[in-house]
Amino acid sequence: MPFIHIKSLPFEQKRDISRILQRITEDFSNASGIEKQHIIVTWNLLSAGHYAVAGEVSDYQPESGHPLLVEMLLPDFNSSEEITEYIQAVADSLSRHAQVPINNLFINCRLARSGQVFDAGELVHW
Repeated sequence: MPFIHIKSLPFEQKRDISRILQRITEDFSNASGIEKQHIIVTWNLLSAGHYAVAGEVSDYQPESGHPLLVEMLLPDFNSSEEITEYIQAVADSLSRHAQVPINNLFINCRLARSGQVFDAGELVHW
């Protein structure tokens, strides 16, 4: 059920986003023990000039500033230690495979509660 959503500006040097998504899925699966079929990873490209930091806009994803924005959604049964490990695993994987400095990532983790997730045609409880 983990969702990992990434947003960035387009890269000036082309990246194989499909391959990066596959690698992040594999790395997250290895770090968490969660089977790949339960992990969803997306990447949305923001339009050039549609992302401001301190009022400054950019057309391309810079090496610093304008961090990649990552939103993770995890079930709330994960411990604080597991969540920390999962965030670090995503940061390491994304930095390595997308060739982005690890200090230019912003990752926010939200927790989904039992009974507040609808999946495969039903309300899910854990």
